[in-house]
Amino acid sequence: MQQNILMSDETLFRDCSIFDGEHTPEQFRFRDTQLSRIAENIRPAFHGARPLNMILRGPPGTGKTTSVKQVFGEIEGTTRKIIPVLVNCRRNQTEYRVFRRIYEAVFHQKPPVSGVCVQSLTETLCGELSARGAVLLICLDDANFIFHDNLLEKVLGTLLRLYEEYPGIRTGIIVTVSNIDIPVAGLLSPSVVSVFQPNEIYFPPYGEGEVRAILRDRVRAGLYPDVVSPEILDSIVTETMRCSDLRMGIALANRSVLRAESAGRRSVSAADVVASVQEAENQHLKSIVRTLREDERNMLGAIGTLYQQTGEEMISGDLYRALQPQVPMCYTLFFERLEKFRNLGLIKTYRPPKRGNTRRIVLQYGSGRVRDVCSAR
Repeated sequence: MQQNILMSDETLFRDCSIFDGEHTPEQFRFRDTQLSRIAENIRPAFHGARPLNMILRGPPGTGKTTSVKQVFGEIEGTTRKIIPVLVNCRRNQTEYRVFRRIYEAVFHQKPPVSGVCVQSLTETLCGELSARGAVLLICLDDANFIFHDNLLEKVLGTLLRLYEEYPGIRTGIIVTVSNIDIPVAGLLSPSVVSVFQPNEIYFPPYGEGEVRAILRDRVRAGLYPDVVSPEILDSIVTETMRCSDLRMGIALANRSVLRAESAGRRSVSAADVVASVQEAENQHLKSIVRTLREDERNMLGAIGTLYQQTGEEMISGDLYRALQPQVPMCYTLFFERLEKFRNLGLIKTYRPPKRGNTRRIVLQYGSGRVRDVCSAR
């Protein structure tokens, strides 16, 4: 029995960074087709031409961001004539912050703290691109976070038409979206669509066997032998398939190991997995809620409170009227926020038969958890 007890200075992790959300695995499985198509669309840039624009579409946790990182890493190791920039739209939800991120990637420093507008940033960027003779390749990752307030239209409109004010500038844009129901072109004006003309690449959900193989790779690379048994791995795979998000499975594996480690044990138990499931889901919910503005967070929290009292779903008109005393807003803003919540996976909406534009609103997380996370500061 004593041999199973972990000493205070011991760890179950061979490399804890393997379970980090930003980690790019050395062996990237099951996305060869998508990687090949991305590379084909970028290939013109190696010859000094404009790369083809793309939309990478698929549910959360299907390898879109990792694919982009993989390709961008190869570009950076091959040529200086293409400048790849990954913009995390979850963290950069204003036009200025998007262009600031591009500036930082090109110049490897932050722009001046104040007194600089988007136009000034683009002028400086284009001057540098002209001097280098380089092609700018931008990925707007998790672009569903900038669907609101016509922001995607503004950003794309500026980037796609840089060549008009600055002849010779070549840009390519990759947009990744996690909502497979919304056509991105429907959010854009005809003038932007006519220039954008993206090739769409679909990332299907991983199958159970693929999830098992990916998680097994992480376990072997990141943990010491026998920390996670085949039976425990199966239970983690089952939970991952239930939530349909590989990232949740990786987080669940990490939390289960941390729980076993903190208890001084040398292997993960079934109880560790069960206890870690809700922790992983709560952390995922918190990470989404942190991206909301205060007024949006207040509305979502109020929905959580209402649903605790009335049940887990409501008709849109009833919900709008019930929210008015706590979160006053016009009907248009109400639907814009609901659409944003839907894009972020916080709610699902259904159209009841013969009810016109009426929607049935269903929370994707427990109402009490939504209320508590939104009220936490």
